[in-house]
Amino acid sequence: MDEKDRIPGENILSALIGLVGAVANNGRTEQTDRVIREAVMGMNEEEREEEILQRIYEVKNNIAPDCAVCKKPCGNTSDYDMTQFYEGDKKILIEKKKLIGAIRDRLKISENISDDIYRGIAYLGYQLEPDEYQRLRKEL
Repeated sequence: MDEKDRIPGENILSALIGLVGAVANNGRTEQTDRVIREAVMGMNEEEREEEILQRIYEVKNNIAPDCAVCKKPCGNTSDYDMTQFYEGDKKILIEKKKLIGAIRDRLKISENISDDIYRGIAYLGYQLEPDEYQRLRKEL
């Protein structure tokens, strides 16, 4: 992977994918919506990264407290391994980056955090066909 392919805030994105996994199993709250917005909008703010990560983990541990101490973790709520994000077809990476932009753009214009936002973040943790990312982007 070329260094220019890296996205800003990849540690935040990694933690967000884990939070979305926790939400899928335990449900959303007003608190999860708030931290999703804060994290996505703060991905480019390197100086706030630790603060944002701490909020994500706090919220995730509130909605899925047993996952933090699980002796046999399933991985659903774990931080995403970003090496997988960058692996594979360059076209998929381009579509994932566009999806991140679309999620951010949607959050700029709407206070409502729809299920599509959560689904979009979850999709970033998979290697789907490029048209799946394009379809979701259009839905946003």
